[in-house]
This record gives sequence, structure tokens and C-alpha cells, in this order.
Amino acid sequence: MRSRYYGTPEQLGFTEALSVYHYITRHLGKTIHRYDRFLIDEALMTPANLDCFNCHLVHGRNCCEKGQPYSMDGENLELFEEHAFAILERHTHDERVRLAKEKGVFEQTRDTNYYASIRTHNGNCLYLVEENGKRICSIHRYALDNGIDPAKLKPFSCSLFPLEIIECDEGILVTAITEETESFSRWGDFYRSTYSCVNPLRRPPNTPAEFFNEAGYVPAWEWGRDLLAAYWGKETIQEFEKLLPLVK
Repeated sequence: MRSRYYGTPEQLGFTEALSVYHYITRHLGKTIHRYDRFLIDEALMTPANLDCFNCHLVHGRNCCEKGQPYSMDGENLELFEEHAFAILERHTHDERVRLAKEKGVFEQTRDTNYYASIRTHNGNCLYLVEENGKRICSIHRYALDNGIDPAKLKPFSCSLFPLEIIECDEGILVTAITEETESFSRWGDFYRSTYSCVNPLRRPPNTPAEFFNEAGYVPAWEWGRDLLAAYWGKETIQEFEKLLPLVK
């Protein structure tokens, strides 16, 4: 039962890998559909609202804060390493450049099973900065400013949410974070206990109407479509959509 979080070198633990196997077994041929090596899950149509700029106002922090970024591999890692210091020099104005030059951009921690991942700074991702009162990803901003596809420069996992992709013996499962998939997702308990973006029931009482507004919830698939097209090609994504309900 080999299983890996797609876009990283990280293997799932035995319990999580077993959960993936049982999940696929229960749903294959029903709500999980096979296309070539891919297993396309109708959970991709689960509503989500990535109201990221307002997340820290509603929940006190967003998912770039107080956590360890996931590791990278392949061309994603190579491209990031090429620009890693330039991003810090362009968008940070504190000790981060010195810190990165002394200790490196990456660190190995228990949170990522000791695979190298972007180090944290004051508990947040090294590349999380504040600009015009908003907390933004400096990697994303640098990519846009320099004509680079953010999906290729940012850690793959950072762009993937709220989707989840597991590479396993049965194929490559393409799904989204839900109450059922969180048992094996890299996102952990985001659905049950944390963020309004994937579970409207987590929206705190008296939240201003413009934050995580009901009209902003669209299928999780729509948030990740362009990312997957950048990696697997538009033709492959169009084939996926033929298997998903309500996608035209």
C-alpha cells in the first residue's frame, strides 16, 4: 500500500495509506471514475470559498501562518531554488535574507517527517509577508511580477488546497478535502475543526457578511483546475471534466 502526497517526496503513514485504499475501494465505479492512471473523485465538486485575504480576520490566521510548508520535488523544487534568494531580497526588509544565507532556505522538521521544507520565521512561512495591510505569499507576487507561472514556482502543495492528490498503487487519486477524505489528507483536520473556506459550518457567528460570503462558494475543482492544467495539460483536464457532474 505505497502512497505518496503528489508534488512532494513524502510518504503517507500506514494508517493514512490504509484509509486511502479503503476510500478508493468503497467509491471506485460509483463516485470515483478512472481515466488512464487517474482516479477522479466527484468530491471535487464539494463547495469551497478561498477568501484568503480575510481568513486571518475571521480565524485569527491563515494557512500560511503557524505551520510548516510542505516539501517540494522535481522541476517545482528546481525552479524555486533558482529564485529563492531573489524573492527574499525583493520582498522582505528584515533579517530573513541574512537568516536564509546563514542557515539555508530549507529546514528539516518532524512536521514534514524530516523532509526538507521551507523554513519558518517567527512561526510562519519564511515567504509570508505583509503588503498594504494584507498578508501575501511573496513567492506568488514575485512570480507575477516576473512573468513566471505561480503554479510552477510556489510549492505545489501551497497551490493545491482545497484539492488533494494521492499517488498510490491503485493510481493517482484526485479529490478534495471533505469530512471523509481528511482521514488521509495532507490538510489534516481542516474540514472538521478549522477553516470556513472548506466548511461553511465553521464560519464563526457574527462574521461580517462580506467574509466567506455564501455566493463565493464554488466547486473545489474550480480553485485547482488551472494548477492541474499547468502540470498535466489542458487536454487531460478536459477529460477529467467529462467525468465530473455539472461541469460543462
